[in-house]
Amino acid sequence: MSYGSNALSVQVAEKITEMISQRRFLPGGKLPNELELAEELGVSRTTLREALRILSTRGVLEVHRGRGTFVTRSENILDDFDVLKIQNTRVNTKDLYEMRLMFEPQAAYYACKRASSEELATILQYGKMDEQMIVTNDPRWDEYEQKFHNSIASATHNQFITSLLPIFNRAIHQGIILANQSPTVANTTLYDHRNIMQYLRERNAEGAKAAMHLHIINTMRTFNIELD
Repeated sequence: MSYGSNALSVQVAEKITEMISQRRFLPGGKLPNELELAEELGVSRTTLREALRILSTRGVLEVHRGRGTFVTRSENILDDFDVLKIQNTRVNTKDLYEMRLMFEPQAAYYACKRASSEELATILQYGKMDEQMIVTNDPRWDEYEQKFHNSIASATHNQFITSLLPIFNRAIHQGIILANQSPTVANTTLYDHRNIMQYLRERNAEGAKAAMHLHIINTMRTFNIELD
């Protein structure tokens, strides 16, 4: 089965959704023009248009020819999966990592099954860049760790999983903060990521699922997060 959706477009769609959730753009409000918004998000206009199409299909945005793109006039447009309620809930690191353990191994499984060749190449590229950030102790480790995991989640082509990306990112960000206090995390992450990428490269869905499960378990153990 072939999936042509661009992982980057999905990520951009989620960024715009987050802007709306933060009330940057209000219900009924107009988005900036394509050139301005594309420059702000650091993507091409083609990628932005695909992201806007995704959000239009979800009913988050409405496109009016000759007038522009508007946020749907409803205070409940983001309530489909209770994303706002989740984002506004104060959760601790244990809860965040348990959430990752519930969803990300299965996300790796479906990404392996459903990712297009281009999406798989993006995942592997972000994985390699993430490795470089870890090895060189680059402060952009947080950014590329998120991109690696987000690209896997996006390749599932499951709207619920992609709606959880802001939550994944919060967990990853919290993990990086803890990782800076634990010298063993970097080596464990490098080893685990390489296993995940190898199974993805081979299109071994069960292997990718198991490798992602082990990665999160290893991280939780390193952070002394209790495993029930």
